[in-house]
Amino acid sequence: MKTSIFFVFIFLSATLSFAQKPPKAATVCIATSANCGECKTRIESALKATKGVKSADLSLGTFAVTIIYKPKKIDEAGLRQKISSIGYDADDIKANQEAHDNLPQCCRKGGHD
Repeated sequence: MKTSIFFVFIFLSATLSFAQKPPKAATVCIATSANCGECKTRIESALKATKGVKSADLSLGTFAVTIIYKPKKIDEAGLRQKISSIGYDADDIKANQEAHDNLPQCCRKGGHD
């Protein structure tokens, strides 16, 4: 009987130790309506100042921002909302209109057309 209890205990301990833990960091790539280097600076700075964001890098080739973040602190929806709140589209989330209107002309949609 003691042996059976011992093996059950060992099995449960091993099972729990191999259980997946939530990731400490996750990565997401979000398409934006950025236009230029000034947009890059604005978006990266705002994201890096956001609690839970470890890094943000906007590619000027694709205008998509790659974000490394802590899922316990912020989620993907919160990141998209942050980008929207500073005046840029973020995937299917439209830019906050007031924030967009306050961007420099070159950073507004079509600003480099």
